[in-house]
Amino acid sequence: MDIRGIWKVKEIRMPTPEGERVFTPSSTLDEERFEGILELIQCRTEFAEDGVLNTLMFVPEEMRKEAENQGADVREDGYAVVESTSWKEENGKFYYDTGIEGEVLGEKVDSFAEITVTEDGCLLYNFEMLLLERA
Repeated sequence: MDIRGIWKVKEIRMPTPEGERVFTPSSTLDEERFEGILELIQCRTEFAEDGVLNTLMFVPEEMRKEAENQGADVREDGYAVVESTSWKEENGKFYYDTGIEGEVLGEKVDSFAEITVTEDGCLLYNFEMLLLERA
């Protein structure tokens, strides 16, 4: 499987004290504590050719000039990169750099986490909280 390209959020799986909640782009958010979910659902994930993984956020047309003045590179499709990390493929599996560093029992922890490919060709990403499908 080739994961290069743009992916969109199909589901966000959020742990809560009441149990896991699943949000989709058609979900209605009735609680203030989940307001940030709306922004996350609208983001795109780009697995670029050069091993860069970009999180893309849509910038409304009326805000693009201001975003560019603040240093954002707004693409022709209206999306701008808001975060980047790296991704890699090894032995047919995909990994992304979480940026988490540390040690366990004196051994350095690998900052790369696996991206699971589901049976239907989606990607479970970001500690299995995001289910991505091709855009």
